[in-house]
Amino acid sequence: MWTMENGLRCLYIPLPEGDPRFQITLLIGTGSRHEPKQYAGISHLLEHMMFRGSALYPSFSDLSVAFESLGGEWNAATGHEYTEFYFNGTTGKIDETISLFADFIIRPALHDLETERRIVQRELEGELNEHDISTDPDYHIATKVWPGTPMAMPIIGTPETLAAIGEAQLRDWYQTNYTPDNAVVCVVGGSEIQIRDLLSSNFGPWRGQQTKTSPTKISSTFTGPHAFWVDNSDNEFQVQMSFVCEGTGSEKTVAYEIITRILADGFSSRLTRRVREELGLVYDISADLHQYDGSGLINITASVLGENLKPFFKEVFSVLDSLTNEVVPESELNRHKHRALTDLDITTSEPTALAWRGSWAIISNTEAQLSRWAERFEIIDSVTVMNTAKNIFRPERLCVTALGPNEDSIGSELAKIVSKWRPNGKS
Repeated sequence: MWTMENGLRCLYIPLPEGDPRFQITLLIGTGSRHEPKQYAGISHLLEHMMFRGSALYPSFSDLSVAFESLGGEWNAATGHEYTEFYFNGTTGKIDETISLFADFIIRPALHDLETERRIVQRELEGELNEHDISTDPDYHIATKVWPGTPMAMPIIGTPETLAAIGEAQLRDWYQTNYTPDNAVVCVVGGSEIQIRDLLSSNFGPWRGQQTKTSPTKISSTFTGPHAFWVDNSDNEFQVQMSFVCEGTGSEKTVAYEIITRILADGFSSRLTRRVREELGLVYDISADLHQYDGSGLINITASVLGENLKPFFKEVFSVLDSLTNEVVPESELNRHKHRALTDLDITTSEPTALAWRGSWAIISNTEAQLSRWAERFEIIDSVTVMNTAKNIFRPERLCVTALGPNEDSIGSELAKIVSKWRPNGKS
């Protein structure tokens, strides 16, 4: 990694000689959690607006034709703590690609706001049900775990906040946050000498300095257990059980990841085997880890028929209790460690995954080297996993939502089921 005079951090990751693949990813260290409440969704709207043209290609049509003429894929995404832009293709047109990508990032036209606003409004409508309620369980959990903060607002914003964002607000958000010192560019593939030269000549002229201080860490005063129902017309309940955990950079991250794998990574994992394969209570069940600067969540998600809610929670709690009270057998732990290490190995052959991991590690100030992560997975032991599970899977850390049909007393019944859980199988 190196840093340009303007503050832009640059990362180059080589591929094997003769590999023609190429990826350029740029992360801006600003996302929805940095937004003022009245303009929630401005980061996502600006991400869309970046595609409306640039200095050299002043319309959406001109810019899209220019990128698509290079082959490959050009796209972007907005998260709570970042905005991502990327292009992947081949090294055959690497000069033109980096030049065009820099023009796209540094000199956006930001035209046609009303057209793009309508597009984003259609996107927002697609996330709402017939009651104008979000169908995203992550959002509903966030409103309970981080109430009154930007984390409790949809990344896409609301109809009211989208309507409040004007061109002046967009341009100010760009000038404030799209600065070289608030960005990381990562290139995978090509020759390092060539890449250094191309990044310097194309991104070197980028000027600006972030003028707003970073927000405080995302702390949570949440105390559970808490369970709530959200009205959504469906024949099943979309259930999410979330446990508040430590955030990005935590020493427990590797243990958290292993725990989610033990729970629901593969057909032999505990929840999948018990809840799906042995009892047939669900078609699919997953567990994942979301970490932010300060705190995070371990989530268990499944779609469950109303008649299966009680046995579903009983079995999930039983599996969680076993993790907190019994050392994971070495053969089981080694299987999941091997799956984690295999995923790391696969990452080294995927330019998109390499670019994302490298860029995010720099933006979030966490470990970038895959070999270091591999070492951490190698040394994790069963006692550490059990103690970490014991610390996390406690009622006071638990928030549950169920999006589904309005059955009789479903809200109170759900709260009753969750409130009865006592670790160690004493519910």
